[in-house]
Amino acid sequence: MKANNIYSRKISLNEARKNFIIIIKNKLSLFPPVGSNFELAGDDERKKVKLDAYPCICRGPDRPHEHYFIHWDGLKPGNMVEIEKDPEKEKLYHLKIRR
Repeated sequence: MKANNIYSRKISLNEARKNFIIIIKNKLSLFPPVGSNFELAGDDERKKVKLDAYPCICRGPDRPHEHYFIHWDGLKPGNMVEIEKDPEKEKLYHLKIRR
């Protein structure tokens, strides 16, 4: 699998509290369009998820933008997550969580 088919990040305190994984804008092309369902398979569970977005002005009111995320329960601050697109199934992704 090529590295451009993998998204990884360290989970922040905010992500863990709100049960989501932030997806940075330059990695959006790895995922289906915002609002489209796909399957995310972790070690212990497999569920339908979707890429969501929320409006934000964290850069100031003159620079509105969106933050993108996937809901996932059970994350802890400092967890390293890796999401890998399945090469054979279009809407299947694999999630690894290193605790």
